[in-house]
Amino acid sequence: MLVNLADTEPHLLIPGGYGAERAAMLSRALPERRHAVGLTVPLGEAADSLRWARRALALVEAGCLEDGGPTLCERHLLELWLLSDGPLLEQLARRELGALAEMPRTRRKRVTETLCAWLDAQGNAVEAAQRLRLHPQTVRYRMRQISTEFDRQLADPAARFVLDAVLRAYRLRERDPALK
Repeated sequence: MLVNLADTEPHLLIPGGYGAERAAMLSRALPERRHAVGLTVPLGEAADSLRWARRALALVEAGCLEDGGPTLCERHLLELWLLSDGPLLEQLARRELGALAEMPRTRRKRVTETLCAWLDAQGNAVEAAQRLRLHPQTVRYRMRQISTEFDRQLADPAARFVLDAVLRAYRLRERDPALK
């Protein structure tokens, strides 16, 4: 085990996987301390695992990830990926969500919520309506309006994936204004 507790960002490098025994050992060693567990990787990739664990802790501190005991990076891979490069996310958002820029704030919020629910429901208006607590016809009406701006992206699976990823990253970032 390699330990550096004097560092500004203390860390432990522990060989082997993370299981119940390892969790109990860390809980005893780090009582009442927030900590993250990186991925189990070959030794040559330990720096990556440490970087991901530090990023996960930063996202917990920012309120983007739940703080429920040790933060296990393996449970938050998508969030770590989506929030790994803020400036790149901004460039992608400008390209993919450009139609929202000209809308008033309240309309932009309504469009974004509807689009997120519709994408999460895989295009099922009834399920999206349940998520939004709206009537399905309201969701269909909104989606007809939204499709005028996002028709190409909604029709193409690859473009729909990018749109969904950007919207998910923005939802995560909304939890902490410092990440915006």
